[in-house]
Amino acid sequence: MLYTDNVNRLIFWVLIPLILFSFISFRIIEWQIFKDGGRKEIAQQHLENLRNLKDINCLILGGSNSFFSLSAEHMSRNDEFNCYNLSLINEGYSDESYFAYVKSMPIKQIEIAHVFYSTAYLLADDKVFAERLKNNANKIGISGDSSFRLFGGSLALRLKNFLEGKPFSPSYLLYPNPNERGDFNFELYDGCDPERINNSWSLTTKQDELKNWIKSNLLRIKNLFPNAEVYLVLPSKLANSLNKANLANLSNYLQAQANDQSFRYIEQSLFSNTDELCFGFQHANQIGRKKRTTELLDLIHSE
Repeated sequence: MLYTDNVNRLIFWVLIPLILFSFISFRIIEWQIFKDGGRKEIAQQHLENLRNLKDINCLILGGSNSFFSLSAEHMSRNDEFNCYNLSLINEGYSDESYFAYVKSMPIKQIEIAHVFYSTAYLLADDKVFAERLKNNANKIGISGDSSFRLFGGSLALRLKNFLEGKPFSPSYLLYPNPNERGDFNFELYDGCDPERINNSWSLTTKQDELKNWIKSNLLRIKNLFPNAEVYLVLPSKLANSLNKANLANLSNYLQAQANDQSFRYIEQSLFSNTDELCFGFQHANQIGRKKRTTELLDLIHSE
């Protein structure tokens, strides 16, 4: 009986506290080594670029699809445009953070004549769009959610990642700094992977919320750049026959809204094959970026 009591005391006063201490220590270490994938550095590089770039009259806004898939450098070869690509990965995680960041840039807002807003959230599924709305509610910053969490991925999973040569921490993928025009620098990136390309995308069923969301963001852009002609660009993506009807309905709605409001709507064509993609269903590689940017310029001038 005495032996059992001693064992119980050992478990209660030593073993359990040791386990709790180890668990909390692991979470703190995991939190401290969190990396944002270079997002703060990218944001800072945009700031430095724009301090040195004069007479900008054109901006590309959006998330990773426009960061990867549109080129301000290419567009600026046209005499009409002197463009900068101010896209951020994950579109700054929340709308308030992204547009506050855009507003903070050293840009003469009244001199911006063209804004191309290419947002992949128009193509988001329920999970991705719900996460955007949640991030908006929580006002997540442009580096993502790096808050401390007591519960998360298991230690076993972290050790498995470590043994397989994968990142131990839940850090984001690392992206290079943009070039002087804000474009994605493919020359410094080796992450394009055919195995990460897929066309299994679907549109959110929360269409009313999506419509309110896009209206709100277009209004933000018009308020920031009152003299700009705003183009809402539906990004290129891999063909997916399952979404044809829903995509057509969304496109028709956006075109009708463009006719009623002060913006222009452009739907870009599908990517013809995976050779034009870096990963996902709408992140272009260098080939796809050139094709998509050339097409965008053609569509603008054909209207």
